[in-house]
This record gives sequence, structure tokens and C-alpha cells, in this order.
Amino acid sequence: MERQVRFGVLLPVPAAPVEKLIRIAKLNEDAGFSSLWVPDHLLFVPYGTTLEAWTLLAALAVSTKKALLGTCVSDPHRRHPAVFAQMVATVDRLSGGRVILGLGAGEAMNLEPFGIAWDRPVLRLEEAVSVMRALWSGQKVDFEGRFWRLKGAFLQIRPVGRVPIYLGTHGPRMLKLTGQLADGWLPTPMTPEMYARRLRAIREAAREAGRDPGEIDTAIYLYTAVAEEREKAVKALEPFKPMIVHSPEALEEAGYEVPELPEGLKHYWRLLPRDEDVLAFMRFGRAVPMEAVLEFSVAGTVGDCLDRLEAYVRAGVRHFVLVNVGPDPKLVLRAYAEHIMPAFSS
Repeated sequence: MERQVRFGVLLPVPAAPVEKLIRIAKLNEDAGFSSLWVPDHLLFVPYGTTLEAWTLLAALAVSTKKALLGTCVSDPHRRHPAVFAQMVATVDRLSGGRVILGLGAGEAMNLEPFGIAWDRPVLRLEEAVSVMRALWSGQKVDFEGRFWRLKGAFLQIRPVGRVPIYLGTHGPRMLKLTGQLADGWLPTPMTPEMYARRLRAIREAAREAGRDPGEIDTAIYLYTAVAEEREKAVKALEPFKPMIVHSPEALEEAGYEVPELPEGLKHYWRLLPRDEDVLAFMRFGRAVPMEAVLEFSVAGTVGDCLDRLEAYVRAGVRHFVLVNVGPDPKLVLRAYAEHIMPAFSS
């Protein structure tokens, strides 16, 4: 089977200070990870120091040499697409053409506390992509949309080449949009079976749009824990259970009985950074069975992880974006560098 599987890492934001993030990025690049990703948030659940994503990517652009640099993911609501296009082109120039723009429909914690409009998110995303790609062409742009209007607009900077746009999507409308216009697909954790079902919808939409589905990079964002003893790796996932299995609907789709839900529970993308929301979300996580968590992640011994990754490859994944949760992050890094990534390089 032709693999061409790539591995990337999502840097530990908001857990680590910026100096440590740069060191971690360099270590992962040297270990052979081909992409480095950062979340793009104004606020974070769980709480922590939240850096501005594109400023951090600019620092990574001049601190690394070859790894791709992306957001997992940005949204089209907080920045005018012309300003956003200029930011992305600038970081792409600083990195020598290594930027990936990850985009999603948005999350409440980044918008509602600040009074930022969140209406018609799918249409707004589609329109923002059209504006940015037009401005990156270097031509003067006239655009009449529902949200933005440009007349004779142009940028005085262009990216090095075509900036790939990956969409973090799950629902039917966004999956269809991914097939129609995206360069890649980067969803949050799901089981291989859930991934394969959605990938079929994306590929069908691509074919209907006259595109080659094979041109769309198939990525996924997953939590990983590796240890010599499987139980230690499994235990490392415990604090991350609600982020891994992020909603009752995801748990039910995976074939598990949904536990009694805490009052006020919201989807992660609907969470607000207030105690009652966070506590309800964490209570849901505690009720999720570890058996289900393991189906949404890559954990255990090296052999366990190889088997799990193989299941995702069979489902269509070709680009893993991993969250290293230990229990010994350095051991996890070595395991991937020395054993796991080489097994998928043939």
C-alpha cells in the first residue's frame, strides 16, 4: 500500500511559555516531524496563557528551517480577510513558503465575550477564502459579497506560492465546502470509522465540483500517549478526556451509551470561559468511558500506537497532527522518531 504518511505536532498552547514553545518546535522538527501547528484562540478552555497565533508562527518561521507551519484552526470572524491575507503572506515570506492556513467556523469562547459577529459562519468562511485567494493573486480585486466589499483592492505583498487552506470541519455543509474548495481537511479527534464516513462525503463533493479528491490532504488532529507499559499511557489521557471525546453526539456516533449529562453542558465550540460551562464540560469528560477515549486517540506501547495509526491510515488519513500528552514527552518524541514514523515512511 502506498502510504506517503506525514506526521506533525500541535504545540502545547496554552501550557508552555513562548521560549519553551520555540525549543519544543525545534526539537520536533529535528526529530522528523514535518509540520508544526498552533491553536488560534483569544481565550482557552482549559485556562492558560494564550498567545496570538500568527505572532507565534512568525517567531517559529525564523526559528525553524523546513517544517510546515499552520493554525489548528483560525476563523474568518476576528479579522478582515484583507488584513488576514496580509498577515498570512507575511509569515509565509518569513518562513520561505511553509505556511498552512487552517480555518474553521469559529468557537464561542473567541467571539461572544468580545461582541464579534458569528452569523452565517459557513457562508462567511467561504467568502473569506475567496477574498484572501483573490488578494494573494497580486491583482486588483473587485468583490461584492454578503459580508465584505472590495473595490480596486490589492496587497503589496504576496505569499511565496499558493498557501494551502485546510478546513477543520465535521458537519455536512462544511464537509461539502471542504470538498469544493479546500486543500486539506483537518478535523478534531474522531474514530477511524467516523473519519472514513466523512471523508467519503468530502470526496463526493470534490468530484461533483470537478476536482480530483486525491488533491485534498487528509489530516486529523489526535492526542497521543506512549509508554513502555500500556496502562501508564492510558492514564496520561485521563485529564484530556473531554477534549478527546468532545461531545455526547460524538460518543453516541462511536457506538457508546451516552451518560447522564451535566446540566448546562455545551459542545466545546459553544463553551464560554466561565466556571459553570467549564465545570459541566469537565464532568462530562469524567463520565466518558476510557474505552471510548482510546478509540478517539493513539495511546499505549509503540506496538499499540502502530496498530492504531494503521487503522487511521486505512480510513484515509495521510497527515497526523498529534498532541503529545506524555506521560514522558521526551520518550514519546523518541518513540515516534525512532520507531513509529519510520514504519510509515515506506
